[in-house]
Amino acid sequence: MQRKKASSIGEALGRYLADSPLSEGLQYGRVCAAWDEAVGSAVAGMSSGKRFRDGVFSVCLSSSVWRMQLEINKEDIRRRLNEVLGEEIVVSINLR
Repeated sequence: MQRKKASSIGEALGRYLADSPLSEGLQYGRVCAAWDEAVGSAVAGMSSGKRFRDGVFSVCLSSSVWRMQLEINKEDIRRRLNEVLGEEIVVSINLR
């Protein structure tokens, strides 16, 4: 039996989670946290009903005025969101 190259616990855990059903839930948590950072505390406080599936992040906003303002800047927010995440995860944003 040959020995495999040693790897760090972080690398092994990363490989395990990538193949695990938990990976989708972890991505959801990361995207929600990045949303709060990307849009700021005022907008994050009015956000609810967050969902992330197949690259689409959906969020409900309690103010139609803020929703319209974010709709105008949606592409910039998507870029900031992916910048905070450090990778291109969010393909589009759906504001409701």
